[in-house]
Amino acid sequence: MADTKYGDLVRTLKYIKGRGGANAKEMTFVGGDQIQGFALNFIVGVYDEPGDWAPDMGAHTHPFDEALLFFGYDDKDLKILGADMSLAVGKEYEEHKFSVPLVAAAPANLPHCPLVTIKPYRPFGHFHLALSAKYAGAGAAKEGTTNGKKYNYLFHPLKVKKGKGGANAAQQFSAEGKDLAGMPLNFTMGLHNQPGEWFPGKGPQIHSYDEVMVFFGHKTDDLTYLGAEITIAIGKEQEKHTFDVPTVIALPKGTPHFPITCNKVARPYRVMQVGLSAKYDCAWVK
Repeated sequence: MADTKYGDLVRTLKYIKGRGGANAKEMTFVGGDQIQGFALNFIVGVYDEPGDWAPDMGAHTHPFDEALLFFGYDDKDLKILGADMSLAVGKEYEEHKFSVPLVAAAPANLPHCPLVTIKPYRPFGHFHLALSAKYAGAGAAKEGTTNGKKYNYLFHPLKVKKGKGGANAAQQFSAEGKDLAGMPLNFTMGLHNQPGEWFPGKGPQIHSYDEVMVFFGHKTDDLTYLGAEITIAIGKEQEKHTFDVPTVIALPKGTPHFPITCNKVARPYRVMQVGLSAKYDCAWVK
């Protein structure tokens, strides 16, 4: 794709073996240098063992905002996480437990972790969405206590809604800055299971902010499997790019994109749309 005008916007996700234990079994890390220099880095992976994700490390901080998203890989239902979890936040290490898909906001310099998988019932997934082109972190010692509710506002169970169906999402959940302590971030994850064109006849769309689209599959013993063949048109020229493996697409603000067509599907797949703005917006280009 390098010899095409927009080929450098489309990149195959490279998965590697994770740290194991309660941490990732398999994962990919994408930094801003791979997505047009955007102020974003992300990890997505699969997890299936109990325990502390970073034993004896305690909490850490970042000089940037970060959202921690926990989701399941079920083929039919986004409402299933598949694990009982615990995440501590604040210098007090205030513990929060959850068993449903959820996003936790970690504003810049707020200590967070330990992160513990109390009990996994099936393999599940995790995205970190960090608002910096490069990852960085530092340890944070425990100080003081709370009433156990000081940081409740940072935790938001993800409400699953019925999608438009057809080639569009069968189910989806979303969050914006108002759900994420005011961060300049929005995202939508969709579960797709049918071939065809998304939003037939609508043509291309643009956003007023940088966006990435992450296409990934449900095969938790092999995350290099997407399970579908996708074609996306990019730019006013409608330059077409087709792929059948997990892929990230970086779309600088104002870049026309769509139509997106699922040419064929062997297994349901996911699409994570991440926008670097506190509020989602979209305009269709005629």
